[in-house]
Amino acid sequence: MAWDEQRARRRVSLHGSGSFEVNVSDLRRDTDFTNLGTKDVRRVQGVHIYVDVPNFHLAVGDAGGDKREQKRLIRAASVLRKVQGDLLREDEIKPIQLQAARLHCLNFKPYDHEDEEECERRVAERAKRAVIMGITLNSYLYDVFNGVFSEVRNLRGAVGIAAGQSYVANIGFHGERERICLGSCANLGAKILDGGGTITLTRPVYDALPECLKGHFSRSRTVSGEVTYQAKGLRWKDHADLAEELGVRYDEDALREKTEGYRDELPLDQIEVVEAGTLIDPDVLTERRCKRTDAIAIFADIDGFTKYVQRAESDDSVASLVRKLHMIRREFHAVIKKDYEGLVIQHQGDRVIALVHTPTGDEGFSDRCRNAVDLAVGIQSSMAHVLNEHLGEQKDLKVAIGLDVGRTLVTRLGKQGRRIVIVLGPEVESAEDLQLRSGGGEIRISRTIHDALPEGTLKGWFRQDGSGAFVAEGLTFPRLDEIEEEESARANRLAVKRAGGGFGIITPGGEPTRPAMGASKPWSGK
Repeated sequence: MAWDEQRARRRVSLHGSGSFEVNVSDLRRDTDFTNLGTKDVRRVQGVHIYVDVPNFHLAVGDAGGDKREQKRLIRAASVLRKVQGDLLREDEIKPIQLQAARLHCLNFKPYDHEDEEECERRVAERAKRAVIMGITLNSYLYDVFNGVFSEVRNLRGAVGIAAGQSYVANIGFHGERERICLGSCANLGAKILDGGGTITLTRPVYDALPECLKGHFSRSRTVSGEVTYQAKGLRWKDHADLAEELGVRYDEDALREKTEGYRDELPLDQIEVVEAGTLIDPDVLTERRCKRTDAIAIFADIDGFTKYVQRAESDDSVASLVRKLHMIRREFHAVIKKDYEGLVIQHQGDRVIALVHTPTGDEGFSDRCRNAVDLAVGIQSSMAHVLNEHLGEQKDLKVAIGLDVGRTLVTRLGKQGRRIVIVLGPEVESAEDLQLRSGGGEIRISRTIHDALPEGTLKGWFRQDGSGAFVAEGLTFPRLDEIEEEESARANRLAVKRAGGGFGIITPGGEPTRPAMGASKPWSGK
């Protein structure tokens, strides 16, 4: 299989955005995010908390190819998520999504109030609770977790907190639904994440804090036009007076006991790390059954989508955008899974993460790299030549894509029914970085992938970016087809011959390179 324009058009026409019903409403007290249907979108005034481990990729690198060390890392990651989940539940802060070493959660309590003065008080209370949680999570990581898991490198924690209006929805169908949060504040919390030991806030969060907390933060950098404030090394063990003033009960001994209990419930000899000889089935993965493979990690982000969400002026506008996101997601899934037999890992808002790991083995390396690049070009082709025809005012949406290749662990963390597939590996982090450095319409690949591509027009489209990677802009299959024919014509290697009521292109040797009116490439729908 390969990308085919007519097949993509049929898919998008069949599952277009026009008739899909979406209901937008304010968050209610009885709302449970886990039970949101695909038609339900909740408008939320709240505080987004991102919790990251910025050196987690180094811990993955430490494990290398040693299965026992990989098992230690998987167990550590599993326990970290369990305790973090417990801490969030105790304070009624809802997780949105686990993203490998990053956790995204949302504090929306206490709910807004009609009275303006009371509403401001509740906004301040949400901000305070979010920052307290940030301090607690960093304190736990540094002062409890690292001691219990001393066999793993000391992990560093970073927290980013942003407040405002966003929209929570479940995207996807047929058992593949994923909770996402749309809006600039939902993205900004991740963008302001900084180095280890830091808690970074947007100005609205900082302004709403009590003075006893404000004094620990100082003005920091400006991110996406937003002024931020940051505290470094702020932990409860060093600020017992602050905890007392805020009414915080932080029991380090109880957390250590809980952490050791979770660790002991998952013995290393009960964790399997198996080489993936065939296409991975995510449904059979657990923290006890993991797969390891050589894979190309692909991050594809819809550049500009957040802008439209933020500018939506009515419920109808938001509903239209969510319908279009459903449509785009479905087509991206089809390109990844059906056209190239890739593995969809996760959606993060308007970004999708995927793997290409077949054909397996060293002998399949070049084919894997070519398939992954073709997959990326297929996504760009669907967006530029098919999806944009259905996007109305949003027709200028483009995709930014990053790819890198390396040894990858694939597993699922969490409890039954709430497990999330994650991928671990230094090259996974690299692929994300390549995507973040890319603009809309660009595909950025590592040197290793570029070197594996066969010589030709596709490889020649990529240029060095000055940072050790290679980037292609505006690369789609229809455009690639045009360029190859233009180059052949300029080289005077093609002629045209009438055949069967149509025209065929022939080589100087006189044989048609394709049937008249036939497909010039596997991806061509002409």
